[in-house]
Amino acid sequence: MDFFDALGLDPNAPAHPEALAMRLAGSQAPVVVTLVNVPDPLLICEKLLRLDRYCATGTRLRVDRVAERSLTVAIEQATPDSLDSRMAILHGLLLRAGLHDLKIDGDTITWSDAPEIPDLESGESTRLTDHVQHLIATDPARAWRIEDAARHLGLSSRSLQRYLLAEGGTFSDALRLARTEVSASLLRKSDLSLGEIGFTCGYADQAHFQREFRKVSGQTPRSFRMNGGKIPKPVRKGP
Repeated sequence: MDFFDALGLDPNAPAHPEALAMRLAGSQAPVVVTLVNVPDPLLICEKLLRLDRYCATGTRLRVDRVAERSLTVAIEQATPDSLDSRMAILHGLLLRAGLHDLKIDGDTITWSDAPEIPDLESGESTRLTDHVQHLIATDPARAWRIEDAARHLGLSSRSLQRYLLAEGGTFSDALRLARTEVSASLLRKSDLSLGEIGFTCGYADQAHFQREFRKVSGQTPRSFRMNGGKIPKPVRKGP
């Protein structure tokens, strides 16, 4: 999957940073919608950095500093203009998420106000494992850690792991199943590319998506889609 194509941008048509930001601010591209699903500036930035890795662009950035109304990004690899391009893209994504009075000063972006971050739903099941899977499914593109899930559920990481073990699983199991369920639904019901689905569901890259999906479903994502979103029954052999 191409980085710029995923964002609905034409890599062969360079645009002024402001024009680039404005284009993203009104974008309905599926990957853009995924990036701004939760209007948390740090989370949006982390997802954007993950998109670079997922698309193997060679650009490597990191978040250097986060304050109440600003964040600073550092570039570790790639050409000097990559930082300008990524800051313009981040600017557009934060506009798309509803932040106000955005300003860029070199490697730092500031804002005056941001939308309230909504509580993520975790479902009504009596099983904590189901709550974790439901929680992850509300924002599957996020690089979920057990600490994140525990905070949303009002638990310590140790307590959450202990409860999950008591129900016969682990956080990694719940994460794998949640991502598989969301990706299976997208494979059945959408015309998104496999690359878009893999990123949207939080996989590190295409190989990771293929491997993890097959581990749960017994099929590759492509085979699953070609089979109409069904897991074929094993063929019975004669005596």
